[in-house]
Amino acid sequence: MREMKASKFVRTGRAGALLLAGLASAGSAAAMPQAEFACKVRALDGKIGLVLVQADSRALAEKSAIGAQAFTTDNMRSRATEVLQCIVPGEERFADYQFQQFFESLPL
Repeated sequence: MREMKASKFVRTGRAGALLLAGLASAGSAAAMPQAEFACKVRALDGKIGLVLVQADSRALAEKSAIGAQAFTTDNMRSRATEVLQCIVPGEERFADYQFQQFFESLPL
């Protein structure tokens, strides 16, 4: 009889663990930002660079890009100080043709 009770608890424990894991993954999926943005920024040294951001809106993407590490057009990294433009890749293009070419040349 003890074996039967123990196996009942093991089954319940496994089901409970699966339920908790499912709830945790459902909650974390809901917290993920809805869109990806590519932002053209000016970095600390005045150079132009790119910051990729996941955010729920363009305004939040712009806020998140400030202070982030940018990949500059001379293949260096520098902290972003100003956002010049944020786009949704695949749906929009940068107004600056040369920067758009730089963006498209990156292996993302």
